Amino acid sequence: MSPAVAVGLPLLIMLAMTIVGLELTVADIRRVLHYPLHVAAALLGQSLVLPLLAAALILMMHPQPAVAGGLILVAAAPQAISSNFFCLLARADIALSVTLTAVSSALAVFSTPLIAGLMFGLLLEQEAGFVLPVLAVMRQVATGLLLPVGAGMLVRHFAPGFVARHRKHLQSLSLAALGVMLVILLVNQARTIQDNLATIVLAAVLFTAGAAALGFGVAKAFSWSREDMVTLIAAFPSRSLSIATLIAVNVLGRLEFLSFAVVFFLVQAVLLVPAMILARSRADP
Repeated sequence: MSPAVAVGLPLLIMLAMTIVGLELTVADIRRVLHYPLHVAAALLGQSLVLPLLAAALILMMHPQPAVAGGLILVAAAPQAISSNFFCLLARADIALSVTLTAVSSALAVFSTPLIAGLMFGLLLEQEAGFVLPVLAVMRQVATGLLLPVGAGMLVRHFAPGFVARHRKHLQSLSLAALGVMLVILLVNQARTIQDNLATIVLAAVLFTAGAAALGFGVAKAFSWSREDMVTLIAAFPSRSLSIATLIAVNVLGRLEFLSFAVVFFLVQAVLLVPAMILARSRADP
């Protein structure tokens, strides 16, 4: 494993997660009291149905273990901060999206390893002889997600002026870190992506569309507002590439799993950005 991957990726992710924490406050987590049904329905749907969707795709498509493993990590990952950007584009409920992201991230220390462990055991153990070390994944999520996000929140709490003055620069730094991470992954996994490109893209499109449809269905079932519906459509497909990467690199040492994750991230953006812009145009008077 090259130094750029073994050292560079975890450092870039820690930096990005710390900057994410700078955008969060305790009030964002407390806001769950204002959206109890929304948060419960959304997180249960993401935790229960998204893994079932991923399992169905694996059973129907019979992808290579590298692709299947990546799909499992993506389905088990918490909601990504990118969902907030999508909601901003669509003029949806950004406060709800931020709350869902914060709570999903907090619960990920338990949900991600348990879901991923179950899926790996059922879908890949016999085929690839692979078993997920659940406790090691718990430790990685705690140190790679909760600690840097918590550190960022503390900085914002004790130095709000600093964060406000440098917000644009910090956001640019976060985007730069994401860009470098994507380049490293694409270069490192170029061969695996090339060999499985059609399968990866099809699985990414189907998972994104299915997850968005699930978000739409949940909002429709509860007769929620247009803003809440668009928020869930953006939230359900948005999975944390950072957490999938940390688990694949630091715990599993299986970089091939990231061949799906990185392409999924790009495919998801290609699909959701125009969808959010369309939603915004229809909402404008």
